[in-house]
Amino acid sequence: MGPAVLVLWACFIISGCASTDDVGRIRWELNALKSDINKIKKTSQSMETEIPGQKKQVDSKMSELDEKQKSTAKTVSDLLIEVQKLTSEFQALNGRFEEARYVSEKSSAELLDSKEKLSAKVKELELAIAGLEKKLAESAAREAAITTAKEAEKAKEEVKEPEKTGGKEAQIADVKDIYMSAYKLYKAGRAAEAREQFAAMLINYPDNEYSDNARFWIAESFYEEKSYEDAILAYEELFKKNPQSDKIPAAMLKQGSAFYELNDKKTGNIVLEKLVEKFPDSEQSKLALKKMGKPLPAKKKK
Repeated sequence: MGPAVLVLWACFIISGCASTDDVGRIRWELNALKSDINKIKKTSQSMETEIPGQKKQVDSKMSELDEKQKSTAKTVSDLLIEVQKLTSEFQALNGRFEEARYVSEKSSAELLDSKEKLSAKVKELELAIAGLEKKLAESAAREAAITTAKEAEKAKEEVKEPEKTGGKEAQIADVKDIYMSAYKLYKAGRAAEAREQFAAMLINYPDNEYSDNARFWIAESFYEEKSYEDAILAYEELFKKNPQSDKIPAAMLKQGSAFYELNDKKTGNIVLEKLVEKFPDSEQSKLALKKMGKPLPAKKKK
């Protein structure tokens, strides 16, 4: 019996007795209260039935959220690791780029400096050659004058039969005799005397078929005497006056070697590299490569 019913009974007892209408109203109120109690019980039972299902759904949703949260956290973690890795790689690449740029700038500066030094060396060499050429010309002129004086003196002492032949053939014969005489002196080890005769021949017969040979042996005589500066100038004279001579490859090899002897390997290499470029198949080219310490070209397959 509920609290409301007790209250009604109390009122009834206090008031003494009640009318039929009062009893009916009380019964109606009691039935209404019972009905309300039943509804409340049904609602309570329904809630007890529904709540476990909802709880399962909530637990399932929470489990899914946890899984998603864990997956998201792993993805974020992986992304952070990847970002850190990419950042490290970028920093490494940036460092290499800066290093490469520094090396490139340094190499460019060194190359420019070497080029400027080489240009200065070439100018210095040109001035030296000009001075040596002047010296050689003066020396040749003095030697020619001495030779001419000696020949004139010798002509006075000897009585020669006048030549029966004249003209160009006689001149060629004279040039050949003078050349062969000077060449024999050179082969006999009398380089200075041979040089005098070669120089006299070039003065008296400037354009002849032996002029390139004469200039070559003059240069060779200086080289053998270790007068390397005079030898360089004499070889240069051959290059200028007889550029088509078959003595050019040998003269270039010896001129480059003369620069080596003067401790000027840079200029010597310039001459030797030019020799290899112009006469790649010559024997002198192979010797030049060997002197520079470079490999010989591979033999062509037949």
